[in-house]
Amino acid sequence: MKPIFEDAIMQLQRHHGLQICNVTEDDTTCIVDVNIKVPLPSRAKVNGKSVTGVLAVEPCVICFTKDWPLKAPSIKLRKDFPLNLPHINPHKPGHLVSPCLFEGSLDEMLHRFGLDRIVDQLIEWLRSAAADQLINMEQGWEPTRRDDCPGTIVFSAEKAIAEVPMDGTILTVNGFYVSVDDHVHGYSELLPKEANFTQNICEINTGKVVSGNIQMFLARAVDAARFPQIVSTYQPESVHDLDSLKTRAQELGIDIDTLLEKLDTYYRCSVMQVDQDCRSWSQGLLAFVVLLVQRPAQIVGSPGRDVELLPYLIRYELSSNPLAERKAEVTPAFHTHILSPALLTKASGIDPVNTSIPIVLLGCGSLGSKVALHMGRAGFGKLTFVDNESLSPHNLARHAVIKNPSVYLPKVESMQDAFRQLSHNNTRGFDEDITQVLLQRDHFNEVIGCESGVILDTTASLKVLVAETMSEQLDSSSMRLIRSSMYGQGRCTVIMLEGSDRSCRVDDLVSYLFDQCRENVTLRQAINGERSDPTRLFVGDNCRSLTTLMPDSKVSKAAALVTEQIQNWLADGLPTEGHLIFGVEEPNKIGIRWFDIVVEPSIVLEVNDDGGWHIRVLNHVAQAIDKDARHWGNIETGGAILGHVDFQTKTIILAGLVFAPLDSVREPLRFVLGTEGLISALRQANEDSIGYLMFVGTWHSHPMGGSHSGIDKATLLKIAQDAGGLPAVSLIWTPSGFNCAVERW
Repeated sequence: MKPIFEDAIMQLQRHHGLQICNVTEDDTTCIVDVNIKVPLPSRAKVNGKSVTGVLAVEPCVICFTKDWPLKAPSIKLRKDFPLNLPHINPHKPGHLVSPCLFEGSLDEMLHRFGLDRIVDQLIEWLRSAAADQLINMEQGWEPTRRDDCPGTIVFSAEKAIAEVPMDGTILTVNGFYVSVDDHVHGYSELLPKEANFTQNICEINTGKVVSGNIQMFLARAVDAARFPQIVSTYQPESVHDLDSLKTRAQELGIDIDTLLEKLDTYYRCSVMQVDQDCRSWSQGLLAFVVLLVQRPAQIVGSPGRDVELLPYLIRYELSSNPLAERKAEVTPAFHTHILSPALLTKASGIDPVNTSIPIVLLGCGSLGSKVALHMGRAGFGKLTFVDNESLSPHNLARHAVIKNPSVYLPKVESMQDAFRQLSHNNTRGFDEDITQVLLQRDHFNEVIGCESGVILDTTASLKVLVAETMSEQLDSSSMRLIRSSMYGQGRCTVIMLEGSDRSCRVDDLVSYLFDQCRENVTLRQAINGERSDPTRLFVGDNCRSLTTLMPDSKVSKAAALVTEQIQNWLADGLPTEGHLIFGVEEPNKIGIRWFDIVVEPSIVLEVNDDGGWHIRVLNHVAQAIDKDARHWGNIETGGAILGHVDFQTKTIILAGLVFAPLDSVREPLRFVLGTEGLISALRQANEDSIGYLMFVGTWHSHPMGGSHSGIDKATLLKIAQDAGGLPAVSLIWTPSGFNCAVERW
């Protein structure tokens, strides 16, 4: 005996659950006959046989091939083993019966758990078969097992169930097929039409491809009164010719006479075509038949559906037989769901309810296109694309759409086309200026609308950021704004979610991000790294583009994680608070360390001074001031304020603090901000925030309440005089809230 087989026999001999009866070997195989004692239910032990037909001692065959131990042995049961049990592989009469022991490959089980586990699984399978427990109706009806089928049909199961007549009438639809290496791939949109079979041959590098039109016949199992009947008997797949197909159809209640009549008409009309030489059809004449069978429980793997589909491929042999004989081989075929949003959602493991949420994508560039396609592949299809730029050849270095724009191709059109290929046919595209969409009411209503959903801004445009802060339409919209961008050549990725009702706005979150740079050195270094600013890229001899240089891999890595966060929000429900999330590239340039900060609502103060200003106090700043003021109790305290001034929107965001120097004076009725080290601290804060935040004024407390005193106003005027035309802020804390004044010289 060959050494590799000796090892297998020794492993079987050591197993206590079986007894080896005989071993036969040739050059390529080693067949081991074994007996397995099956623990029968108590009531069946007297007869030595269960009610399901399983014996107390079951003879089995374990066959090893020359590929052992790379390939697992095949397991066979006796030829007369009962076939009305589930989990039996496709079977031909007179052959040994093959049990389905494992949902996956036995090879994988062998290499993960070893030969003993395969034997254990066989023993457990026989025990369950004896107890009639191979199928658990609570889990659903196990579909009929099919392996190594020579045909595959792609169509919508849901559409088939809906359109095949309930009375058993045969539905005939047209389809298309391609045959490669004798495997027939069929496709049908289930459009009712009777057409003749055709076959065309195309030569390619790897051989011949045969294709053409094909008919598909669908029939539903009905009872004697021609109503759909529930078929509870499990039968292994045994169809291999027209006679066995006829037998199976009759067992299920299919109108076999009408089915055969339709097949006969299809055959006769196809072979009589004057423009086709049927004798030259190397694949024969092909047809698909699908039997629809209602089961007593939902089909495993198809939640909510209790109709099983049994597809078959019929191959009429024409080359060597008289055409009148109609000799045919019938084989089971695989069914594959047609590409649809439902299939994408199912494959992604996402609740289909969430994928119907409207998403408006502002910007279809590198990051936006990748995030969008991740969403589309997960089943999200209710997208609106807004971008007024077109694809250029250099965009393909990072853009998700691989389509060489030899002529003008708007980015929104390229995205819509990509989504159509994913079966999302109802997207909308607007080749328009994003800022105008945000600022013009009619335009906003047309593009974004009034539904509850998400606006995702991936433009990284400061102009768009300003338009978002100015948009009155966005203020009253039920859409939530998310802004995502990349900094420092992809070393930092930021996701910002506005609070509900814009309680913390996107410009607040940007200011908060740069305030975080003051404390988080790795964040500051990532954003302010080498060549972080846009770079001129020459895309032609006399044409250049301003872009950030980074490889596609960095954009793809960021886009995947941005998408996952958005999908999590949509699945769990958008939080009411704002979120500032940023990821910083690890030193190994592979990993990303993420930070997620919950941002509570900002305090908004409307000040009429200097023509009117909007003062936005970030929540963490207000909390820090409140804590310091309460710490000093009845004694006034204060400090310096860092902020960002936007003249376009006349908004000052108070985003950070520099605490009072040691030489500051704190008394019950006055506070004097010291100067020791103050200027250097303010300069350092400006530098650490990468220049985004600057000194905008001071704050101090009035423990007893009250607004600005004459001294406070004089101090504010002095600060404004030193500010060189920039507005200066004086913020007063009181136990009941904030008072604010603005002065500009």
